[in-house]
Amino acid sequence: MITPRLQFHWLKAGHCHHPECVAKRGGRWQSVIFPALCGLLIHPTRGNILFDTGYSQHFLQATQPFPERLYRWTTPMTLAPEEVLTQQLAQLGIQANDINYVVISHVHGDHIAGLRDFPNAKLIISRAEYDSANSMSRLGGLMHGFLSALLPPDFADRVVFVEDSTYLDLPVELAALGTGFDIFGDGSLIAIPLPGHSKGQMGVSFKRHDDRRIFLVADACWSMDALKNNQLPTWFASRIFSSVRQYQQSFLALRKVAAIANGAVLLPSHCQQSWEHLHVGQQT
Repeated sequence: MITPRLQFHWLKAGHCHHPECVAKRGGRWQSVIFPALCGLLIHPTRGNILFDTGYSQHFLQATQPFPERLYRWTTPMTLAPEEVLTQQLAQLGIQANDINYVVISHVHGDHIAGLRDFPNAKLIISRAEYDSANSMSRLGGLMHGFLSALLPPDFADRVVFVEDSTYLDLPVELAALGTGFDIFGDGSLIAIPLPGHSKGQMGVSFKRHDDRRIFLVADACWSMDALKNNQLPTWFASRIFSSVRQYQQSFLALRKVAAIANGAVLLPSHCQQSWEHLHVGQQT
């Protein structure tokens, strides 16, 4: 069986500002941009798939009351009209109702703020992440970057657990990460656990039509520069992590994957450099 190749668009749905020195050891005190990146994947038979949703106006609504407003103050968010995800999809000829699946890397607000905009999508998530979200109190969720108000009212009815997919050994260029989940059973989209930043965070890997393997790694690292130079987040940033030890293990495994010549293209969800490089490629 020939593994389907996916069309891929790397999209930016807003950004926040934060001191670089918090996100990586040895970084500058200067406030830098952290884009909220998400992927549109188009499967030949499964249709339109989103990997996360970035920011949306729902984030501003969810952070209007106190203490949720602290989230907005800590990571000031900007969402230009042309960066609204539904508007970007419309320019590609895709309406919100045409999204069949949203793969949720993890439930932090800058990754799920647009979920309510896609009412027909099945929501693919890990059980660990789902259970963690359900177990957190309002204040506990806020301390870990989760806002329950961002979840659609029928969230539980639309959830698909990735663990119900078939286990598979990862291809050689990703072997340092062990095993993954074959989401659609055809090898086209592989979910890979990347715990530590949150309990059930996962990334996804697939091949484009040019046969290049792409690996969307969510927040398992915040920039390729930090990964290359082995600059882990500081103690302050790690306070939102579910497990510093697991984060370090995931980070180390990604370093091994990134070191393979002509291997997978790793795309962190907040890497400005990766966004600029791939965005230019998409426009040419």
